[in-house]
Amino acid sequence: MLLTKAHKKANATSTFVLGTVAVAGMTLAAGTAHAQSSVTLYGIADVGIEHINNTTAGGGQTREVSGNLSGSRWGLKGVEDLGGGVKAIFALENGFNINDGTTAQSTRGLGANPTTTSRLFGRQAWVGLSYKGQQLTLGRQNSLMYEQAVQFDPMGASSRYSILSIDYAMAARIDNSVKYTGKFGPLTAQAMYSTRYDTGYGAEVPGAEITGRFFSGALTYATGPFAASVSYEQRNSNTVATNTGTERRAMAAASYDFGAVKAFGGYRYLRASNDFLPVNPIVVANGSEANAANLYYAGAQYMVTPAFQLTATAYYQDVHSTSADPWLAVLCADYFLSKRTDLYATVGFARNKDNSALGVNGYGTVAPGYNQTGVTIGMRQKF
Repeated sequence: MLLTKAHKKANATSTFVLGTVAVAGMTLAAGTAHAQSSVTLYGIADVGIEHINNTTAGGGQTREVSGNLSGSRWGLKGVEDLGGGVKAIFALENGFNINDGTTAQSTRGLGANPTTTSRLFGRQAWVGLSYKGQQLTLGRQNSLMYEQAVQFDPMGASSRYSILSIDYAMAARIDNSVKYTGKFGPLTAQAMYSTRYDTGYGAEVPGAEITGRFFSGALTYATGPFAASVSYEQRNSNTVATNTGTERRAMAAASYDFGAVKAFGGYRYLRASNDFLPVNPIVVANGSEANAANLYYAGAQYMVTPAFQLTATAYYQDVHSTSADPWLAVLCADYFLSKRTDLYATVGFARNKDNSALGVNGYGTVAPGYNQTGVTIGMRQKF
């Protein structure tokens, strides 16, 4: 829903009348100096029924779940033309669980004095400037690897049954961050830095500036049907006593669009110090000093008809210093009732050995050493 200074006539059939009135009021309050200024209200409501077996409790579970192909959300994004090609931009995005109405991104840190961080706009909250393909923004923002995963994971880094099940960082948001994005023809260059990437552990620590530090960089090339990307990130531990501990990732991925079929492939390198906090989930899941792993994946999307899409993908995690190397296979059928509404069915199968514990929804969600199958049937509506 886009509101401008010209006050576009509202759709009489819209079900979002209250949202229209609220956003219109915000737009009017902003002034009338620039005719191209605008605020957009948008969102996604995604909910389904999931059944999984071999849970950590030892049995199966059937439940209603929110955010399957897409995290349920609502948000506001805006732009103001400042003249000379310069624009002020912002985004505020709230994640929520549609099945019970709770927020989706509140966090609690670890250690002796953990902090519970309640987030109204937990998905995104940033403001910045843009100028002719260059953009500089500050706030809570998606990590660069998250942006790469959305583009190069066949499942689009969906909330369930995707690359996110293998690595939590593939859907990371970074607090207290500054991000630069520059587009130079087919090449996009990005850099990101944070003084404290997770405020669930508190604010920046005076005299210990590397505590909770984060930095990252990415290059993406896209022309015609081909696209490829490389990215790197490093996090320092969130406690002063262990702040020299790091978690480092590098990722390379590519895609090629053949028309009806789009193919994907990628690789992720991971190294984590033993004293890194939060503790790397690979270490916890395998009960060993397995602080290094390589992730490989490949898959494809097939548009059977303009309204029906099939997605198939496989992920393999090679965990160093152990033979507990799990893999995850996913098949998703998505039928589009319209441009904004679709019905889907997703099946995931996680294969574990030597006491590994990868579930279809991530490490530690299955009884160690057991395989797990998950099935989700749901509906998604975008506005």
